[in-house]
Parts: sequence; structure tokens; C-alpha cells
Amino acid sequence: MHFPHYHKKKEWRRLFAGIVLGAVIGYAVFIYIHGELQEKYTEEHIEMTAKMSELEAKYEGLLNNQEQGTDQKPLTVTDLAVSYTNAKKLEVDLLTQHQLTTLVKDQLSTIPGKDITVIADQVDLMISTVENKNYVVDDFTYELKVTRLIVSEVVTLNLEIKLVR
Repeated sequence: MHFPHYHKKKEWRRLFAGIVLGAVIGYAVFIYIHGELQEKYTEEHIEMTAKMSELEAKYEGLLNNQEQGTDQKPLTVTDLAVSYTNAKKLEVDLLTQHQLTTLVKDQLSTIPGKDITVIADQVDLMISTVENKNYVVDDFTYELKVTRLIVSEVVTLNLEIKLVR
């Protein structure tokens, strides 16, 4: 059986080159789309895991306060809210902000469920706890400075990010 010599005709060479080039471009597009979706799913998974651990810690704090027999507490802290004042200026991505927020909330995990007056007395301790630690995220070291702290049912921390070299 004889196979014709396709490599000698210009039209066949163009066809084979087009098939190979199309396959390479299609594979590159597939890898790009797959990478984008995987990044989105990873970010969503990290957020959900952090939210779940935060809710578990909050639940444990509330359970511990209930076990201590506190019947009448006027107001208790229910949540921590962390925001960054200069994240856009430093071009810190959302995933890094989320990881920094998780680290700060882990530092202050004992706050939810406590009385607001107790937390108000410990404001200086909270500020020094957040500011005296270097936070490492993805081989970068960050320092956080508290620019504003509001104590209410939701403790609000406005933080300034500094990149340590």
C-alpha cells in the first residue's frame, strides 16, 4: 500500500500546520480558562473555610460565656470587622487581604462573646496585640497599624498595611 507524499504539496503543509497551530492555541486557551476558574474556586474555598472557622470560634465563645452562668449581660460583642485603609494604594490583592483578616481575627479570637465594657477597658491591649506582630502571607511580611478602633456589638478595626522588606 502506498501513501501519497503530502509533505511535497503546499496546500497539505498549510493544512497540517493549521491543525497543529490550532491545537496549540486551543490548548493555551483551555489552560488559561482552567487557571482562572481554579483561582476563583480556590479563593471561594478559602473564604468559606475561614468563615466556617470564624463561626465555630464565635459559637465556642458564646457557649463558654453561657456556661459561666452569665444571665444578664447588657451588651456583648458579636463579631469583628476588619477593613484596610491603604489596600488599593499598595495594590494588595483580595486574597492577601482576606488572609490578613483571618490572621487578625485569629489573634483576637477571644473577643466575641465578651461584655462590651470589658472590651472597652482592653482597647490598648487589643491595639498592641495587632500592631506588635508581623504577619507573613505568601513570603511577604506585613505590619499592621490600627488607625481606628470602634467598640460596639461589632468591633470595627481600620488598619493600615505596611510592607516590611
